[in-house]
Amino acid sequence: MTWIKKLKTSLKAYLFLAPFLAVFSAMVIYPIGSGVQLSMYGQRGARMWYIGWENYQRILSDSLFWNSFKVPLFLLLVQVPLMLILAVIISFMFETRKNGGALYRFIYYLPYTIPGIVSGLVWSYIFSDSMSPLRPILDAIGYGSLLTRENVPGILLVMILWQFTGYTAFIMYSSLIAIPREYAEAAQLDGAAHWQIALRIKLPLLKDPLITLFIFNAIGAMQIFNEPWMLRDLVVLPTNYTPTMYIYNSAFAQGRFTYAAAMGIILAVLTCLVSLYVLRTASKLILDRHS
Repeated sequence: MTWIKKLKTSLKAYLFLAPFLAVFSAMVIYPIGSGVQLSMYGQRGARMWYIGWENYQRILSDSLFWNSFKVPLFLLLVQVPLMLILAVIISFMFETRKNGGALYRFIYYLPYTIPGIVSGLVWSYIFSDSMSPLRPILDAIGYGSLLTRENVPGILLVMILWQFTGYTAFIMYSSLIAIPREYAEAAQLDGAAHWQIALRIKLPLLKDPLITLFIFNAIGAMQIFNEPWMLRDLVVLPTNYTPTMYIYNSAFAQGRFTYAAAMGIILAVLTCLVSLYVLRTASKLILDRHS
């Protein structure tokens, strides 16, 4: 009878999960499977034929594809850590702010609610040579054009920090206020200052949300598309400026859908490997610290 009860319990659980599993299978698993299948074909116009792993072999020697990872790598190494540091600082400011705290949280969160296309248009206006409100200041100091190809990584850094730092800080703040007050109160009784409580007690307890946010932002850095795509109308960018731009141009500008599908699969695998590396490294550091 015990196994019958377990079977009934499992069936009830799967019945509750069935709507999610159906949508997840239709919207995630099936497209991934179709993409893998499509990547196994060659293409010329509307005609396609099975070629196995040839697309993947071509990608391994495609310098345009691998050169497109320079900007995501810059964002991964610079933008993601910088944003997490700023988000932690802002979240501690939220915690200490008693009067008007809700208003400040709303102001910091507001940029995240603006669609990426709209924010791209706004920042394109700010950095444009002819319409920029910064133009009089730049002319006064003798600075030339802001929007050049060399400056685009820095501009992308500003755009992404502006849009996502407040949202990241809001998540950090939610984790921060969930920390039991007893920890801070015990430390205060021992004579610890506020900054010591923040750095030595509360910050180590935020390691789990920090790891999660690092992974999510690393995925965003690897798959960046909207921001450089909006800037390309104001500054000439190569078709392979980012991996996603190269995949998009290969599919819709050049009609190489099967080759683009193979590149998309490789990008997904690389993103998963980066996430797995971060998880394993963080877990190892945590275990070493507790051992």
